[in-house]
Amino acid sequence: MSKPNNTKKKTAASLVTILALLFMLVLTTYALVASFVSVDDHLFETGTVDIELNGGKTIFDGSDLNTEPGYSVVKDFTVENKGSAAVYYRLYLENVEGPLQEVMTFSIYDGDKLLFTGKAKEFNQEHYCQGDSPLSAGETRTLTAVVNIEESVGNAYQTDGITFDMTVDAVQAKNNPNQVFE
Repeated sequence: MSKPNNTKKKTAASLVTILALLFMLVLTTYALVASFVSVDDHLFETGTVDIELNGGKTIFDGSDLNTEPGYSVVKDFTVENKGSAAVYYRLYLENVEGPLQEVMTFSIYDGDKLLFTGKAKEFNQEHYCQGDSPLSAGETRTLTAVVNIEESVGNAYQTDGITFDMTVDAVQAKNNPNQVFE
């Protein structure tokens, strides 16, 4: 009878040893994975970037852009962050066509602060208007565009026109200290 008793003891000892080794393997694997995946004070967060310009409505419909020298049009419009992450935004013109792009100046203001001023032909994806501070999730910012024709041009452009699309891009602000748009 001592043989079955001895076998039971050996089986129990083997089982305890296997469980102890298995526990140590799991613990070591967890420590190894945690050391590669986790870095103190660096959390990865996901979010959505969704930006809307002027509620989807046209800012300049063409009827309000008088080609008279020295004439200015002042238009308020909104930039809304509809995403779940704070964003940096930039504005620029696309598809600019027409002779007035040479003499029409755009100035974009956030309240009293001038964000951009330049000719329509220069107000593009390389020379854009960018907000100073991030736009928080759900935040809407009202900006003002002042558009005018140089007074010095006289009547040379009196019958000319311009067409353009105003565009807004956004990029997540978190972990983007240089405000890089890619």
